[in-house]
Amino acid sequence: MKKVLLSLAICLLAMNVGFAQNEFAQPTHAVGKRINANGEVTMTLESNFTYYEDGKPHTFEIPDYNLSTTYSFNDDHLNNESTWHDQGHPILHEQIVYTYEDDKIKTTQHYWSNVNPSQLWVYTYGDDGRLSRVDYKDDLESDFHTHIIYEYENDGKTKIENHWTSWPMEGMLLRQKNVYQYDDEYNLHTRKIEKFSIEGSLLNSTLDTYTYTASGKLETQITQFLADSVWVNNHIMHYVYDPYEKVLEQQDGSWSTETQDWDINHKVVFGYSDDGTNIIVSFYKKSGEEWVWDVFNNQTILFGSALKNQQRTLRFYKEEVYNGNGNINQFEITLTNTPEPVYMDTEGKESLACTLYPNPATGFVTITGTNLKQAQIINTLGQCVATVKGEGEQLSVDLSTLPAGVYFVNVTDGEGRKCVKKVVKE
Repeated sequence: MKKVLLSLAICLLAMNVGFAQNEFAQPTHAVGKRINANGEVTMTLESNFTYYEDGKPHTFEIPDYNLSTTYSFNDDHLNNESTWHDQGHPILHEQIVYTYEDDKIKTTQHYWSNVNPSQLWVYTYGDDGRLSRVDYKDDLESDFHTHIIYEYENDGKTKIENHWTSWPMEGMLLRQKNVYQYDDEYNLHTRKIEKFSIEGSLLNSTLDTYTYTASGKLETQITQFLADSVWVNNHIMHYVYDPYEKVLEQQDGSWSTETQDWDINHKVVFGYSDDGTNIIVSFYKKSGEEWVWDVFNNQTILFGSALKNQQRTLRFYKEEVYNGNGNINQFEITLTNTPEPVYMDTEGKESLACTLYPNPATGFVTITGTNLKQAQIINTLGQCVATVKGEGEQLSVDLSTLPAGVYFVNVTDGEGRKCVKKVVKE
């Protein structure tokens, strides 16, 4: 569990399954279902999502399970996640507290009541602003015993993660090395993972290779392992999109030495309503020549521009089996249908008015307004890919280095009011 939480704290990644006409659609209601081989629903488990006026998540809850997670923010930064859960455990209060410095995450502290001591991550950055080190300990009274040291080469297109452990009896040991290679548009191209024994010898190596659609959406991830100095195919994850770039299937499979081809044996199927307000996500596995129901197993099925950690909340569907009746194999999800988020001031009026041109754009775009202070460029995964600061009635943002696609420009004025504009980078 600690390793899982560490990976979640370091890198909260999710796949974009949004709508071309509605990039900010977020879930408001989800029904997890258990469906038997005859197509009968044998269990349902409902959950709800609520949001602040600016689109940031407020609460996730599973009422029948007495579980709720509440989120609080300081400006644009998530600073607290608080989860209560009182079924199947002693009353559990799980809390994650974030601190920031110069708009970068500085610490993450995880509290578990009656289960584990608090856990602490500390993030350090280099002079270039890039993450240089993460230190972790699972007891505030102990020393840090997990360390990730980051190195960058080729203008950031190569990132190296060295995972170290330090224990009193063992000293400092390199346990894993990850090397990430990005293409000219900074899409992840390969990830090589090497794992080492306590003695320092290489245990195994794996290589992930990624391909993308013409618009930059993840299309294929192929995993290989090293055997006798040769990379051998092992696993594939493939995404199928419709002409509007909505994901239709997430396919998983393994390499068949018999057919010398990929054997797709699991898939997640996405079905959409015509008005874009509902998704049905179903899980299947191959049984002979037939596709039969499979169970939800922490696959990435929701993203949300603000709630990038929805996967953390949805893991309760998998890890906490509802009344012993089995696992979920389908979600019915109701989405908001707001083309763009509306930011409100304290009087309930729409806030900062701004304009943006040209749109579509290939290079610089100009933002005009009053008392402008900052503009953030947000991709459709909810990630901030560029920030421009200034003062006055005009800001200029350079999009030339960004991949083609849809972005949102989050503009802030001197009074903290916001305006969001959608821009297409050609």
